[in-house]
Amino acid sequence: MSAIDDLLDAIFDDRKLPLVPEFAGWLRESRRFRAFATLYRSKIRTKLKNTRDDAGLRDVRAELEAAALLLREERFTLEYEAYAASRQRGPDFTVVFKTHTRFNVEVRRVRSIELDDDAHDRAGKLMAVLCDKVGQMPPSLVNLLWLTADHDLSEAELTQAAGALRLLAERKVEDYFTRRGFENAADFLRQYQKLSGIVLRAPEGRAVWLNPLARHKAPPDLVAALRRLGDA
Repeated sequence: MSAIDDLLDAIFDDRKLPLVPEFAGWLRESRRFRAFATLYRSKIRTKLKNTRDDAGLRDVRAELEAAALLLREERFTLEYEAYAASRQRGPDFTVVFKTHTRFNVEVRRVRSIELDDDAHDRAGKLMAVLCDKVGQMPPSLVNLLWLTADHDLSEAELTQAAGALRLLAERKVEDYFTRRGFENAADFLRQYQKLSGIVLRAPEGRAVWLNPLARHKAPPDLVAALRRLGDA
């Protein structure tokens, strides 16, 4: 068997999973993704074994696809769940850009059920996704949320949801935020400032949205590199 077959056997108990052909393609296409998968094969295997259904498998696939895409940029190097070693809740990937600029990437799949409703309900569900994820952003570093959407999701919808959250916080609509685990609207704003931007990947669109309130701004050359991934 080839080295790729050996690696697939080490990661997948069931070679009939629908993810296997795509994952094998990523391995063949990229020596850098192959090195990543080899280094983290036990972690990937554990994640796959812990998936309970197709939705869970698609969530893991979204993480692995993000890694495969990020590794197409030669100036990115990835650590997988670096914060887990210190038992902290943190983003999925810590990335080094050009050997000196560190940033975090948290991956979230936006499921079909979250996009099947009318525009108002879609906005509300997207706002809930953002509320959930800003709490995972560590301080003192550029933090990006990587959204992989099952259905079409536009940059305009993302901008609208982020703007609506900011408006609710600035108007001190406290109950909206306390229901979602924040102490109050001010607590949400403090955590929201840790979010530097959002990378959106949807079937019909790619975008990088930058948070105007971010405490740590993504450097322009990093943003340009992320936008080029949209063409990958």
